[in-house]
Amino acid sequence: MSIVYVTHEPYERTIDGVMCSRFNLTPAVQYGKIQVLIPAGASLISSVPTVRTLREKLRNFCDDDYLLPIGDPSIMMAAGAIAAEFNHGRIKVLRWDRKQRCYIPIQIDTSGKPL
Repeated sequence: MSIVYVTHEPYERTIDGVMCSRFNLTPAVQYGKIQVLIPAGASLISSVPTVRTLREKLRNFCDDDYLLPIGDPSIMMAAGAIAAEFNHGRIKVLRWDRKQRCYIPIQIDTSGKPL
């Protein structure tokens, strides 16, 4: 089964101080099981533990899987680089289309090899 790796847990604190989900990720479920890579509140400022966590969670990333880039841009970039490293330069990213209100899969190949 495919996995949709959410780069950074999409939670935010309400004015009442309660943590709630910032986005409805239900539309992404059609692409695979949702797995959050980095919990809400974490950042890449302390990069060694964050990169270690990303490497551990993405070690089985393959052509069937997707990245859903949400949250801290530095975590999104690190997750993309690590996923591509584990999958021979290939990743698929889910991009939200506001007009169609759905995710569009985008394939990225950084290997430089002809398709």
